[in-house]
Amino acid sequence: MTEDNRRENARAEAALGDDALRAAEQLLALGLPNDAVSRAYYAAFHYARALLLTEGLEPRTHRGLVALLEQRFVAAGRLGREAVSAFARLQTFRSLADYDVRERLSPERAGEEVASARRLVDEARILLRAGSWLD
Repeated sequence: MTEDNRRENARAEAALGDDALRAAEQLLALGLPNDAVSRAYYAAFHYARALLLTEGLEPRTHRGLVALLEQRFVAAGRLGREAVSAFARLQTFRSLADYDVRERLSPERAGEEVASARRLVDEARILLRAGSWLD
């Protein structure tokens, strides 16, 4: 993959992340906490993929994405450990929200998870802009 392709794909991932975060916030306001958490996870997911594209990496699994973030960004001091821990937690809540028919997340929990996703997105956006990957 060329750097131009990586840049284009990183921008596309960030755009998807922005859409997912807006959707999460709207779903939370509509009183749909499970759906809000699911979209919040994908906001963080797309921004995490955008970050990894700057390193020429495309993880094959969701868990691989977390591991690569820790290796390439947390270990290097470019991304806070809390953000990646929150992302891993979001992964768990997204799975519950999407697949456990008995699990209804509380609006408070959903609000916390949407806020966690927003923090990761904000940190990732700063890194992407600093590296001229985003406008």
